[in-house]
Amino acid sequence: MSARPSLEIRRFLASMLCIAAFAGRGLAQEVGDFPKSVSSGAVAAPSTDAPASVGLEECLAASLAGAPGLKTAKLSLDTGSAQLAYAIGNNGLTLGESAGYFYQWPFGTYYSTNAGSMNSSLSGVSGSNVTAGLSLTGPSTSIGLSVQPEFPATGGVSTAVSISGSQKVYDGYPGGRPTGLVKQARYSFQIAQVAYDAAIESLAYQVKQAYYVLLGDQNSLIARQATVKQAAEELSQMQGYFTAGRATKLDVLQVQVALTQAQLDLRSTQNAIETDRKKLSLAVGWPLEKAYGVLDVASPSTPDLDPKQALETAFKDRPELKTFDLNIEYADVDLSLQKSQYSPVVSVNGSMGVAQDIMPGTLGGGIVTLGATIAFPPIYDGKQQASLVREKANAFANYNVLREQERQSITIDVQNALFTVKDSSDRLDLAKQNLEEAQGVYDMQRAKYKAGLASTVDVMTAFSALATAQVGRETAKATYNLAILNLYNVMGQ
Repeated sequence: MSARPSLEIRRFLASMLCIAAFAGRGLAQEVGDFPKSVSSGAVAAPSTDAPASVGLEECLAASLAGAPGLKTAKLSLDTGSAQLAYAIGNNGLTLGESAGYFYQWPFGTYYSTNAGSMNSSLSGVSGSNVTAGLSLTGPSTSIGLSVQPEFPATGGVSTAVSISGSQKVYDGYPGGRPTGLVKQARYSFQIAQVAYDAAIESLAYQVKQAYYVLLGDQNSLIARQATVKQAAEELSQMQGYFTAGRATKLDVLQVQVALTQAQLDLRSTQNAIETDRKKLSLAVGWPLEKAYGVLDVASPSTPDLDPKQALETAFKDRPELKTFDLNIEYADVDLSLQKSQYSPVVSVNGSMGVAQDIMPGTLGGGIVTLGATIAFPPIYDGKQQASLVREKANAFANYNVLREQERQSITIDVQNALFTVKDSSDRLDLAKQNLEEAQGVYDMQRAKYKAGLASTVDVMTAFSALATAQVGRETAKATYNLAILNLYNVMGQ
């Protein structure tokens, strides 16, 4: 280095201090008065009180246990399960029981034997009556069994037993309308299940993204610390040159400015890390004040799929399409149920009752009834049913339109994601080649400088190119990793 370098060269050398910090690991050892590389010892030693580090798998496992978004999805899933259980129970059979007691006082001339009804007295005399019964009822089925013993005041015991049943055999919906209602409840539960599974996948994607961002800023912090240390060493060296008369106050000032800039950049990176850590904690479900670092992690594996396979995978696994498919099935059932309101309801029913005087055994008999009923829809309802059918039909058609739009949107996302992966892979290869070239040029300039065939500016220019290539490779690697994560995400993986 000359004793009185020109102002242009001094400015150039000062600007190189900031760029040199990004050279990363693998740069050459110190040559003469040239800056040291990161690998030569410029990285500050880790603090002994540094927070504990966590891995990606630990973050993913913790998120499944404590993430707020997943808790909400679990509650929705549990609600859907409860609604399904209610629908099944409400549209199934219910077993009930009953019991009662009454005392009768006949008046006038009265004598009756009615074995077909538990609510009528068997005789026209005063006495106690006890009733007991079982019933099995549902939306389409009703079965009842009753027993009515009577204890007349004149003595003896009379008993009536009756059984009755009713069954809807046709209501316009295959298997009965209750079956359709249970189907709808199942579809609603399956939609909640898809939403829960999608929440898990989305949470994993968010955690991975936040993890990689924090990891990248941690690596940037190492580079920033190296920059500060390198600038401090250069300032010390320049002050020595100034004392020896080989540099001016302006030279020292330029290095001081570079050191201040490096310190400000370091502070910004430290703040970014704090923000990144809080975002990761929020995704995982940890307290925001939790202090930790993240461990280095391997790049995600690239899916071995051609464009057709990737698109088929997305059509099969994307939760949006699964939800649309279930909504279409739900709307189809809803439309069929509404149309069934136009249909008559046919029911069959029957009963059998017997009565017997146990003491003194002078009265006995029974009755059997069989029948059918048809309930017709309203002759005129002001087009209420027609309007509801049109509404359900429009909902069904709308879901189909939205599903097709979603398929087209997913096609665009997958195609773009595949291109991004290929493009970022090619750029990563190019960045590696650029780094090899920059390393070769830097080594050559160092050799020329030792032989007196190159200037300080030549070496610093090569060093700057090497540092830029080093950063370019790391940037390309990070871009490639995020592109792979995005591809998995758009395929519903």
